Amino acid sequence: MSAGLVLPSQIQRALQPVLRLVSPVLDVPAGRDGREGSPVVVCRARPDTVRRYVAASCAVYVAWDSRRGCRYVGSVCREGAGAVGDRLAEHYAHPATGVLRRGAWCVLTVLPLADQAALEVVRSAEGWTARLLDPVDGSAHPRIDLAKTPADLALRAGRRTDFTGSGGAVEGVA
Repeated sequence: MSAGLVLPSQIQRALQPVLRLVSPVLDVPAGRDGREGSPVVVCRARPDTVRRYVAASCAVYVAWDSRRGCRYVGSVCREGAGAVGDRLAEHYAHPATGVLRRGAWCVLTVLPLADQAALEVVRSAEGWTARLLDPVDGSAHPRIDLAKTPADLALRAGRRTDFTGSGGAVEGVA
């Protein structure tokens, strides 16, 4: 865990099925980065805070409201360690939904994916996470093949990265 926040037990319970499914493709750190071996980074849902505590170019992220309800699931696969914070800033700048999101999204949990995760794996991890958490906001999540987990795709795809470019985001994030 990071950013001085403890993962609330309600969120931790909600994430358990997600972690069981996507754990083979997550970046699980050694204890030295403050996460104590946990694949989950938890911080306030503020772009500057996320940039400070999340150094991942590919990740699935989940926005939670003040009642610990799942609001949004998204993913990002871009060059640069600030990719998640940059994507959150884009959400908040959206002309139609940005103000609502800034008010409703309180906590962000980030599941950093292993270095050089293939774009297909990132999309699969997002799709499975959305299916399991059923977020209130957002509905354009990647389709998933129920017979293939993100780990299955990672084994097939090998260890390559298909970034969407310096400004692009993974499909399914508004």
